[in-house]
Amino acid sequence: MKIKRIVRSLVKKYKTSDPFELMDALDIIYIKHPLPENVRGFYFTKLRRKIVVINSIYEKRRQILTAAHKLGHCILHPKMNAIFLELNTFMVTSKYENEAGKFAAELLTYEIDFTVYEGYVMEQIACALDIPENVLRLILREGI
Repeated sequence: MKIKRIVRSLVKKYKTSDPFELMDALDIIYIKHPLPENVRGFYFTKLRRKIVVINSIYEKRRQILTAAHKLGHCILHPKMNAIFLELNTFMVTSKYENEAGKFAAELLTYEIDFTVYEGYVMEQIACALDIPENVLRLILREGI
């Protein structure tokens, strides 16, 4: 699956890399609601509608990251229910989580010119971009 190509296509078509604006454009319902601290959010479908719930207790940047990740699930794994799979099967869901993480990383760094950060270490780049280091690693692992 060419995640980078999918992200590029979405951003060009809808002229935004903002996950909330993309969810609006794609008719995906999103709700910001207080959840337990250890739950960033979740995605499910109901009556053929895609619904994303984002934990509203987190700061804005973390909500954006969560929204991008959940949007990745909506696009890459539209019929998968990770919670059901983890609780009721022996299927490993880490592959799907990694793909959604890669989607989020591609989306959130879409317009960034990484040549500006040549000579910087990963921690410095992540701090400058206000992106978690593990998300940035997903992009830089494959090369820029």
